[in-house]
Parts: sequence; structure tokens; C-alpha cells
Amino acid sequence: MAKKNVRPKSDGAERTILINFVLDKSGSMECIREATISGFNEFKNDQGAEQGRALLTLTLFDTDFTTVCEAVPMREVPDLDRSSYAPDGLTALYDAIGRTMRITDDFVAAHRPDQVLFVIMTDGQENASREFTRDRVFEMIQDRQKLARYEFMYLGANQDSYAAGVEMGMRDGRMLDYAATDEGSRGVILRASNNVRAHRRRGAPMSAQFFSPAMERLGSIPVDEWQAMSPDERQRLLDEGGEKHV
Repeated sequence: MAKKNVRPKSDGAERTILINFVLDKSGSMECIREATISGFNEFKNDQGAEQGRALLTLTLFDTDFTTVCEAVPMREVPDLDRSSYAPDGLTALYDAIGRTMRITDDFVAAHRPDQVLFVIMTDGQENASREFTRDRVFEMIQDRQKLARYEFMYLGANQDSYAAGVEMGMRDGRMLDYAATDEGSRGVILRASNNVRAHRRRGAPMSAQFFSPAMERLGSIPVDEWQAMSPDERQRLLDEGGEKHV
């Protein structure tokens, strides 16, 4: 895969991000079903309100996986509800990640978005994939981080998310543990949404680190307040803590 130009466009309104949300709907997610639905819908609405063009590919997975939508404008993606998000089955995590990356590679080759980011959320470890192994997913993630500058976030419950993310090849600072409760589920999706928003505001294909204090502060600023700031105020926040574009 050819390495793309990493210079960010100066105007956020001109930038396009492709967000790939790979969301567990195995049977164990039933206990946090309502919170996951509301959290995802809030994430979608937050990203749809942000300046710039946001596209969403949504993959739901249990024993199998379903691509709900591919690179659809965020504002056009329907909400999840109890009909479209019904937990059941096992956890084919590697198959869901691997197939979503293939879909993403095809889109990126044709359309060249400015940023590509995966949010992977699961409450359990892999136990059902048939096509992709951990080693294969590791190779794919490492390759795309290095050559195509894809970003990855891993949100995990009932596991050591840092260890799980490292075993799949993800860079440091991109993993969060969460409690498999309503509060824990909604909270981790909110943090992910704020960090995605901060990443979009920074504008580069890759950020120095997610879930850092600087990223958290930047992403927590409401859209209307961010847009009302002067260019100098925005730049000060973007450069805060030495986390300039990478």
C-alpha cells in the first residue's frame, strides 16, 4: 500500500474522515444492550455535527458479522434500535476486523479520505472467527498503521484491553477498559467520541496519542464553541502539550 501525503488540510470543513465502527453484538452484550444502542447513536450524532465530512462503515459481529453500511455520510446513518441491535451468538472479532479492513482498503484506494479510523468495541475475547487469525490481523493492522496511516481504537470489557490491542498490533495509547455496565458502556463511547472529535480537529492522519489529557480537553469542547473560537485560540489548543501533528 502506498504511503499517502500526511500534510493536513488547513480548513476542517474540507477534510473527510472514514470512521469504521466494529461493534460486538454477541450474546453477552445483552446486559448493556440499551446503553450500547444509546451510546452508539450519541457517537453518530456527535460526529455528524462536527465540521468536515464524516463517513461511517458499521460492522456488527457475533458468530458471524454484518456490514450495516459502507462509507455512508454520518448524518444519513439511521439510529440503532432493539431491532437492528439484538445481541446473540459468539465473538468472531478477527473476522469482523479483517473483513472491515478489506472493505476500507477498497474505499481508500478509490476515494483517498484524509483520515481513516477504526473504533473496535467488544465485551469479550475472540472465540469464533473462521477466516482470520490473530497473527493475520496483527500483520494487517501493523501494515496499515505504517503505510496507510490508519488509526485504531480498542474498547474492551472483561479483559485487559491494552494486552488485547497490543496482541493485534495496535499502537500504544489507543486502548480503554470499560465496565460491562450501562454507565461503563455509555461512558467509554463518549470518551471515544471526544477523542475522535479531537483527532478530526487536529487534521493529520495520525495523532500522537489518544486518551491523553490534551486530546480529552480538545475533544470535549462543544462544536459551537469550537467554531466560534479565533484561529489563534484553536491553534493554541491544537498545539497544547506538545502534541502537534505527526
